[in-house]
Amino acid sequence: MPALLTLLGVILPTSCRKEAPRGVDPIAHNAAYDIWPDSIDLHDGVVLRAMSDSLMQVRVSGNVLDTITAAPLPPDRMTFKSDAPLLDFLYRLEASTPTSSRYSPLTPYEIYLNPLQADSAMAILEKRLKNGVVIPVGTRTLGWPAVNSNAEWLLAATELSVATGDSRWERTVRQVAKTAIASDSRISRNPATGLFTGIPRYMAVGAGIFPEWMEPSDIFQQSTLAVNVAYAASMSNLGMPTDSLTDALKSLMWIPNMGYFSATAYGVPTSQLPLQATDNLPQAVAIISGILPDAMADAIIRKTPTGPFGVSLYQPSLPPASGVVKEEIPATLLQTVWTVAAARRGNEAAYAKGVGDLLATEGKRLLGFRNQPPQFRSTFTAFITRGLLGMKYAGDGVFFMPYVPENLPGDKSIGNLRYRDAILDIRITGTGKVISTFTIDGKQSEPFFPASLEGRHQISITLAGASANPGFVTTREEQMPTPLPPVAEWTSLREATLYRGELPDNLPPRALSDEVEDYLMNGSGECRLVYINGVLQEEIFRDSYRLYDAPGLAVVQFTTLANSQLSGFSSEPYLYLPQQQRHTIYASSLAKTGTKVLEDKTLSSKFVESNRFKNRNISFDFESPKDGRYLVEVRYANGLGLVNGQRKVALRSFRANGRESGVLVFPQLSAANATKGENISWQEMTAWSNSLIVSLRKGTNKLELRYYQPSPVYSDPNSNVVLFDLVRLTPVE
Repeated sequence: MPALLTLLGVILPTSCRKEAPRGVDPIAHNAAYDIWPDSIDLHDGVVLRAMSDSLMQVRVSGNVLDTITAAPLPPDRMTFKSDAPLLDFLYRLEASTPTSSRYSPLTPYEIYLNPLQADSAMAILEKRLKNGVVIPVGTRTLGWPAVNSNAEWLLAATELSVATGDSRWERTVRQVAKTAIASDSRISRNPATGLFTGIPRYMAVGAGIFPEWMEPSDIFQQSTLAVNVAYAASMSNLGMPTDSLTDALKSLMWIPNMGYFSATAYGVPTSQLPLQATDNLPQAVAIISGILPDAMADAIIRKTPTGPFGVSLYQPSLPPASGVVKEEIPATLLQTVWTVAAARRGNEAAYAKGVGDLLATEGKRLLGFRNQPPQFRSTFTAFITRGLLGMKYAGDGVFFMPYVPENLPGDKSIGNLRYRDAILDIRITGTGKVISTFTIDGKQSEPFFPASLEGRHQISITLAGASANPGFVTTREEQMPTPLPPVAEWTSLREATLYRGELPDNLPPRALSDEVEDYLMNGSGECRLVYINGVLQEEIFRDSYRLYDAPGLAVVQFTTLANSQLSGFSSEPYLYLPQQQRHTIYASSLAKTGTKVLEDKTLSSKFVESNRFKNRNISFDFESPKDGRYLVEVRYANGLGLVNGQRKVALRSFRANGRESGVLVFPQLSAANATKGENISWQEMTAWSNSLIVSLRKGTNKLELRYYQPSPVYSDPNSNVVLFDLVRLTPVE
């Protein structure tokens, strides 16, 4: 319960809707809230009522319990005036709040949506650069390259470049983009799909969504919608071709029957499995950036379910696979970006619903944290500029695609809007998205303001009214989460026993509702789906499975299907091969074993230590029975997980017959990764590196592991240490 309501206790009536204005239509009305032009009623006994653009009262049964005031606007800020005092107040409250110069997980999206009003945006972004490269971010257990910092930084930086037209900044961004794309194409791109790998920062903080079987290398080699949409939008801003990237997204991650994109594709690189749940933040960014076909963008807005207070980050929601349930993407950011996306697609029903959700979400925030600045500081600025005005930036100017929903009638005035060397005063009359008249300084014009104009200018926009297409939105009162991943125990080469997944023991109190926990633990019409090599093969209702006698590699994954529609992460991929087709090479046959990192002498005698001085490059021959592709991976011990601090990775380039096939990534584990009560020290934990796809020829192949140190130094050369005992080669075809 919000802090204010906690203080008020049980004396509150259930609703204060009797204070609603007479003879005035609501902006939004549903079971969760009523939004009026001057007030918010969240049906919890409290009404927030805007008395002016600088004062809001907190009322119960007509009695004023508290007030919220908005400071005067700084002289350089945009002004806004409408016939809705509530919207005027909320904008002024936001715009009068001092901006932050700290780079947070929200900063790239704030600058992307609001490149004109983000104070010192270039300086904030430049702080994240070192020698022309983006400084990686990470968490306690995950760092670069599992967490991809480049994509989100470029998303903000390229939009800022297009909006400002600053030539110095454009040169900086293009050089950073060139370096980042080259580096990520070498280390963080799946050659089988063409998609970039790695997760965004906000997914790393909520790492509890990933199944327990996922090691850091598994998290690294998945392809997330967020990273790839950010890259595609950035490349589009730079005028670079994006067809191959967007085609790969549509081919692998589009879920036709659901009408939205998968949040991530994971598992073995040659047969990645798309998660049957979406991530709504990059979906909205993809629509706003224009990188999707119209039909696909329209389907996303129509079919992605929205709850009582708007869309959720993941849809369906993802139950925590660990005790980590912290969320770094606030609801205000989600509702802002989704509302703007609905406006961009001209969906009146979704747009109107989004406006109500946006106002209600801010009302909830104010009741709970009215004395704290919002996490996302561009909510209403972005709604006005990107939604109502429909501003889309281009190199030679800004296009206007205004859209005022029917539930926000009346004139609107936007003043002191600074665009490059011009100051714009804009007046919008009417509703809808069809422009009746568009004038600049009283002269008829196309809805485009040239970047060459300087000084103060007046823009007048008249809209023609309601659209003939009312649009459509999918609503769902309650969102059930995806079921937990099943656990598969392979009792023989081709036989498995399946178990229900279990919720972790360390979930915080009230992390899940009793109903959701009961659903996850006891099931609801569940069966299991069997995927082989990423393709759905069958639906089973038993707890055992027998694989057919496959002639080659078969990657088997099981997911749980609940209510005939909900499916989540799979069990750990099982790689079946007929006897003697997989090749295992012991490190002891390649170089001298022994390491001081592991105190147990018997254990250390099985591992080869490779660092910048010792076993820097290791070469060996491999006899391939035929031409074809192999999955190559290396098993390694934890090494320097704790002493490695914030640089938790070791890297080795893998070469086959004189040509680089990719970079092996060895993310360092730490004590935080030690779960399930394992009776080993953290130094002794082992994991597999990422899997490289390597083409080999029949006969002798010269293979080599080479010490790789990126420049600038993303990983400390003194900690770029690998302790490995096995190299595994698995024929793909």
